[in-house]
Amino acid sequence: MSNIESVLHETRVFEPSPEAVRDAAVSGMDAYRALCAEAERNPSGFLSRLPRKTCCGTDRFRACWDESKAPFYRWFDDGELNASYNCWIGI
Repeated sequence: MSNIESVLHETRVFEPSPEAVRDAAVSGMDAYRALCAEAERNPSGFLSRLPRKTCCGTDRFRACWDESKAPFYRWFDDGELNASYNCWIGI
């Protein structure tokens, strides 16, 4: 154990600029909490919905993950994603 005690306790909150809020993919803490709740309720549905909604250039996948060889999971195994295309359209 260390005898060093931290005296730094940050309590400030830095609000994002109006431009950042306007352009954000998640509109605020309420929307973030709703996403977290959805992910907890239905992980497979949540993980399937988001790529279909936000990724372009994707060959459709049937399942978001294959856990048949756990712990060696395979994610979106039967789909194809063009990552460079998705990076480009985000500009």
